[in-house]
Amino acid sequence: MDFLGIPTSAVNEEERFKRYREALKQIRVIILSVDGVLTDGQINYTESGDEIRTFFARDGFAIKEALAQGLRIVVISTRPSKATMRRMIELGVTDVYLGIRNKLETYEEIKQLYNLRDEECLYIGDDYDDMAILQKVGFSATPLNGIDALRYNVGYVSAFEGGKGCVRDVIELTLFEQGKWRYGQLYR
Repeated sequence: MDFLGIPTSAVNEEERFKRYREALKQIRVIILSVDGVLTDGQINYTESGDEIRTFFARDGFAIKEALAQGLRIVVISTRPSKATMRRMIELGVTDVYLGIRNKLETYEEIKQLYNLRDEECLYIGDDYDDMAILQKVGFSATPLNGIDALRYNVGYVSAFEGGKGCVRDVIELTLFEQGKWRYGQLYR
Protein backbone atom coordinates (compact mmCIF):
# COMPACT_ATOMS: atom_id res chain seq x y z
CA MET A 1 0.00 0.00 0.00
CA ASP A 2 1.36 3.41 -0.90
CA PHE A 3 0.38 7.05 -0.83
CA LEU A 4 1.29 9.16 -3.85
CA GLY A 5 4.08 6.74 -4.73
CA ILE A 6 5.53 6.28 -1.24
CA PRO A 7 4.92 3.34 1.12
CA THR A 8 2.31 4.36 3.68
CA SER A 9 4.51 3.22 6.55
CA ALA A 10 7.14 5.76 5.50
CA VAL A 11 4.75 8.72 5.47
CA ASN A 12 3.68 10.44 8.70
CA GLU A 13 0.45 12.46 8.89
CA GLU A 14 2.15 15.83 8.40
CA GLU A 15 4.03 14.60 5.33
CA ARG A 16 0.87 12.96 3.95
CA PHE A 17 -1.06 16.23 4.32
CA LYS A 18 1.74 18.19 2.62
CA ARG A 19 1.89 15.74 -0.30
CA TYR A 20 -1.83 15.71 -0.92
CA ARG A 21 -1.96 19.50 -0.84
CA GLU A 22 0.79 19.64 -3.46
CA ALA A 23 -0.95 16.98 -5.56
CA LEU A 24 -4.23 18.94 -5.52
CA LYS A 25 -2.47 22.04 -6.85
CA GLN A 26 -1.63 20.19 -10.08
CA ILE A 27 -5.18 19.00 -10.85
CA ARG A 28 -6.72 20.14 -14.16
CA VAL A 29 -9.51 17.58 -14.47
CA ILE A 30 -11.83 15.94 -11.95
CA ILE A 31 -13.25 12.62 -13.08
CA LEU A 32 -16.31 11.23 -11.33
CA SER A 33 -17.94 7.85 -11.22
CA VAL A 34 -21.75 8.06 -10.98
CA ASP A 35 -23.31 5.26 -8.92
CA GLY A 36 -22.05 5.58 -5.36
CA VAL A 37 -20.24 8.88 -5.99
CA LEU A 38 -22.64 11.34 -7.62
CA THR A 39 -25.56 9.29 -6.30
CA ASP A 40 -26.00 7.18 -3.18
CA GLY A 41 -25.84 4.07 -5.33
CA GLN A 42 -29.55 3.32 -5.29
CA ILE A 43 -31.37 2.84 -8.57
CA ASN A 44 -35.15 3.14 -8.39
CA TYR A 45 -37.78 2.66 -11.07
CA THR A 46 -41.30 3.96 -11.50
CA GLU A 47 -44.10 1.54 -12.32
CA SER A 48 -43.71 2.49 -15.97
CA GLY A 49 -40.01 1.52 -15.84
CA ASP A 50 -38.49 5.01 -15.81
CA GLU A 51 -35.30 5.31 -13.81
CA ILE A 52 -35.23 7.65 -10.81
CA ARG A 53 -31.88 8.99 -9.61
CA THR A 54 -31.21 11.39 -6.78
CA PHE A 55 -28.36 13.89 -7.04
CA PHE A 56 -27.18 16.08 -4.15
CA ALA A 57 -27.64 19.81 -4.85
CA ARG A 58 -24.43 20.76 -3.01
CA ASP A 59 -22.41 18.44 -5.22
CA GLY A 60 -23.96 20.22 -8.20
CA PHE A 61 -23.00 23.62 -6.80
CA ALA A 62 -19.39 22.48 -6.44
CA ILE A 63 -19.31 21.05 -9.97
CA LYS A 64 -20.52 24.36 -11.39
CA GLU A 65 -17.95 26.22 -9.29
CA ALA A 66 -15.13 23.95 -10.51
CA LEU A 67 -16.16 24.55 -14.12
CA ALA A 68 -16.32 28.32 -13.50
CA GLN A 69 -12.79 28.19 -12.06
CA GLY A 70 -11.40 26.47 -15.15
CA LEU A 71 -11.31 22.84 -14.08
CA ARG A 72 -12.68 20.22 -16.44
CA ILE A 73 -15.27 17.81 -15.05
CA VAL A 74 -15.61 14.36 -16.62
CA VAL A 75 -18.20 11.74 -15.73
CA ILE A 76 -17.66 8.03 -16.45
CA SER A 77 -20.23 5.34 -15.73
CA THR A 78 -20.73 1.74 -16.75
CA ARG A 79 -24.49 2.36 -16.82
CA PRO A 80 -26.37 4.34 -19.43
CA SER A 81 -28.76 6.77 -17.74
CA LYS A 82 -31.04 9.48 -19.10
CA ALA A 83 -31.33 10.94 -15.60
CA THR A 84 -27.55 11.26 -15.28
CA MET A 85 -27.26 12.84 -18.72
CA ARG A 86 -30.00 15.33 -17.88
CA ARG A 87 -28.32 16.33 -14.61
CA MET A 88 -24.93 16.77 -16.27
CA ILE A 89 -26.48 18.96 -18.99
CA GLU A 90 -28.09 21.10 -16.25
CA LEU A 91 -24.68 21.53 -14.62
CA GLY A 92 -22.81 22.29 -17.85
CA VAL A 93 -20.73 19.12 -17.85
CA THR A 94 -19.97 18.23 -21.47
CA ASP A 95 -17.62 15.27 -20.98
CA VAL A 96 -20.09 12.52 -20.09
CA TYR A 97 -19.30 8.88 -20.85
CA LEU A 98 -22.18 6.53 -20.01
CA GLY A 99 -22.54 2.81 -20.68
CA ILE A 100 -18.75 2.39 -20.67
CA ARG A 101 -17.41 -1.16 -20.47
CA ASN A 102 -13.80 -0.29 -19.68
CA LYS A 103 -13.34 2.81 -17.52
CA LEU A 104 -9.54 2.68 -17.71
CA GLU A 105 -9.62 2.71 -21.51
CA THR A 106 -11.93 5.74 -21.42
CA TYR A 107 -9.61 7.44 -18.91
CA GLU A 108 -6.65 6.96 -21.26
CA GLU A 109 -8.67 8.40 -24.16
CA ILE A 110 -9.58 11.45 -22.07
CA LYS A 111 -5.93 12.02 -21.17
CA GLN A 112 -4.95 11.87 -24.82
CA LEU A 113 -7.85 14.08 -25.94
CA TYR A 114 -6.93 16.86 -23.50
CA ASN A 115 -3.17 16.28 -23.41
CA LEU A 116 -3.18 15.41 -19.70
CA ARG A 117 -0.68 13.64 -17.49
CA ASP A 118 -1.82 11.31 -14.71
CA GLU A 119 -0.62 13.89 -12.16
CA GLU A 120 -3.16 16.39 -13.49
CA CYS A 121 -6.12 14.06 -12.99
CA LEU A 122 -8.23 13.50 -9.89
CA TYR A 123 -10.65 10.58 -9.74
CA ILE A 124 -13.42 9.83 -7.26
CA GLY A 125 -14.60 6.22 -7.32
CA ASP A 126 -16.29 3.87 -4.90
CA ASP A 127 -16.06 0.30 -6.22
CA TYR A 128 -13.80 -2.29 -7.84
CA ASP A 129 -14.41 -1.01 -11.38
CA ASP A 130 -12.73 2.25 -10.33
CA MET A 131 -9.56 0.67 -8.90
CA ALA A 132 -7.42 0.74 -12.06
CA ILE A 133 -7.95 4.47 -12.57
CA LEU A 134 -7.53 5.27 -8.87
CA GLN A 135 -4.10 3.61 -8.98
CA LYS A 136 -2.95 5.83 -11.88
CA VAL A 137 -4.23 9.34 -11.18
CA GLY A 138 -2.37 12.11 -9.42
CA PHE A 139 -5.02 12.27 -6.71
CA SER A 140 -7.44 9.50 -5.79
CA ALA A 141 -10.49 9.78 -3.55
CA THR A 142 -13.44 7.71 -2.41
CA PRO A 143 -16.62 8.46 -0.47
CA LEU A 144 -16.87 7.52 3.19
CA ASN A 145 -18.94 4.51 2.13
CA GLY A 146 -16.61 3.40 -0.66
CA ILE A 147 -15.58 -0.25 -0.48
CA ASP A 148 -12.81 -1.14 1.99
CA ALA A 149 -10.37 -2.03 -0.79
CA LEU A 150 -10.53 1.58 -1.93
CA ARG A 151 -10.75 3.33 1.43
CA TYR A 152 -7.45 1.76 2.45
CA ASN A 153 -5.70 2.51 -0.84
CA VAL A 154 -6.63 6.02 -1.97
CA GLY A 155 -5.11 9.39 -1.21
CA TYR A 156 -8.25 10.75 0.41
CA VAL A 157 -11.38 9.31 2.01
CA SER A 158 -14.12 11.92 2.13
CA ALA A 159 -15.98 12.46 5.39
CA PHE A 160 -19.15 12.30 3.28
CA GLU A 161 -20.93 9.42 1.58
CA GLY A 162 -21.55 9.13 -2.13
CA GLY A 163 -24.54 11.19 -3.25
CA LYS A 164 -24.42 13.07 0.04
CA GLY A 165 -21.60 15.59 -0.31
CA CYS A 166 -18.51 13.58 -1.23
CA VAL A 167 -18.08 15.37 -4.56
CA ARG A 168 -18.53 18.77 -2.91
CA ASP A 169 -15.94 17.88 -0.28
CA VAL A 170 -13.27 16.87 -2.78
CA ILE A 171 -13.93 19.80 -5.12
CA GLU A 172 -13.80 22.27 -2.21
CA LEU A 173 -10.43 20.86 -1.13
CA THR A 174 -9.09 21.05 -4.66
CA LEU A 175 -10.23 24.60 -5.31
CA PHE A 176 -9.06 25.71 -1.87
CA GLU A 177 -5.55 24.32 -2.39
CA GLN A 178 -5.43 25.98 -5.81
CA GLY A 179 -6.45 29.33 -4.31
CA LYS A 180 -9.71 29.31 -6.29
CA TRP A 181 -12.27 28.67 -3.54
CA ARG A 182 -14.23 31.95 -3.34
CA TYR A 183 -16.12 31.26 -0.13
CA GLY A 184 -13.55 31.69 2.61
CA GLN A 185 -11.85 29.22 4.91
CA LEU A 186 -12.82 25.56 4.87
CA TYR A 187 -14.05 24.28 8.21
CA ARG A 188 -12.46 20.89 8.75
